[in-house]
Amino acid sequence: MILEFMALLLILILWLIAKYVIIPSISVTTDKGSYDRSETVTIEGVLADQGGTGIPSKTVVIAIEDPSGQVYPGLTAVTDSNGNYTATWEIPDDADGGNYTVSATALGISASKTFRGVSQRIVAILTV
Repeated sequence: MILEFMALLLILILWLIAKYVIIPSISVTTDKGSYDRSETVTIEGVLADQGGTGIPSKTVVIAIEDPSGQVYPGLTAVTDSNGNYTATWEIPDDADGGNYTVSATALGISASKTFRGVSQRIVAILTV
């Protein structure tokens, strides 16, 4: 009898946790897969609960790491009523070529996406 009661109590506790505890997820993406110097990267994503419902009015901290490991912090966005967020970042004029990683963090969870930055173009100057 006690074991049956304990089993029912455990089931009730697990149900309450699943129903009322928010287990968030976050996504991050960029509007393109590669960029040149001075272009603007649009960063977007969604912060949602375990049921896929957007979580509004939460701050998302965004950091970008360049190919040399330098991190550009300081970007933030606030989720809208549907849990969506958007931020922009302009690639510096002197940026290195290679893979950049953008990370978005909110409510203790993060997601990241890699994009190719700064095409390595060779510019030739011809003199006649």
